[in-house]
Amino acid sequence: MQSWLGYFLVLLSAVAFGASSVIIKFTYSTGLEPLPVLVIQNIVATTLAWLWVLITRKKAAIPHALWLPMAAQGAVGGFLTSILFYTALDILGAALATLLIFTYPAFVALYNKLFRQVALATEQVAALVMALIGLIFSVDLFHAQWTVTDRWALLLGLGSAVTNAFLTLNGERLLAVVDTFVVTAWSFTFCTLMLLIVYRPVWLMAIDLSGLQFVLIFTGAVLLLAPVVIYLAGLRRIGAGIASIVSTAEIPITLALAWLFLHETMNEWQIFGGILITLSVVLLYYYGDRPNR
Repeated sequence: MQSWLGYFLVLLSAVAFGASSVIIKFTYSTGLEPLPVLVIQNIVATTLAWLWVLITRKKAAIPHALWLPMAAQGAVGGFLTSILFYTALDILGAALATLLIFTYPAFVALYNKLFRQVALATEQVAALVMALIGLIFSVDLFHAQWTVTDRWALLLGLGSAVTNAFLTLNGERLLAVVDTFVVTAWSFTFCTLMLLIVYRPVWLMAIDLSGLQFVLIFTGAVLLLAPVVIYLAGLRRIGAGIASIVSTAEIPITLALAWLFLHETMNEWQIFGGILITLSVVLLYYYGDRPNR
């Protein structure tokens, strides 16, 4: 049987990421813009990641051949995914932005098929199709009225899905050689460096955070870091293709959290979509191709 721990870790990361989206929206509601929130949270998350590496005495050095993929993991995958997702999140809301980024399993499957010649089992194809149909219903594409701004935000959300697929596939390669937390620490480091280089946030010195804002940003940083570590640990056990589909369980989780804490509404079609996505994960686990049987 395929590693139950791998499935559990990916599902746990989905819960943590869904909670992160809700915390970020709460932080925006205090008057802070997406960019300062993103920069500060990444600085805090990077610091926490390296503190853990030092405390646990992990070997932080990486092979020379992996320097470029490691830099790309943070400077391309982490940086672009964060910028695109945080911007879409500000415009669309926690539930819809999360739905869009979780179209990335389709891009993972497409890449595996076109460039790796990885054949998907029938059950995996069925689970992926079910998850994507669930996504269409969850986004409520047939009923929503989109403005021009909303359409741009939708494209940004889909862009974050493409870069997130790269993050998953490239991460699978790195995890074959390097410790999970070390990959995370280096990834956040390169992502934060890109943020500092591109945006030169000297304006952060002028920001006067309230106690509530500080707590929300710190909590958001922890929830930014934790899902990555937990997801990569699950990814190491079950592989990028399966992990990407299992992680779509975050969609109904985020819908529920956004409804509960942010009062974002869901109609019957969105609930139906969430159920389809959940069933796709169940189908994949019980009937999917399990190389570790």
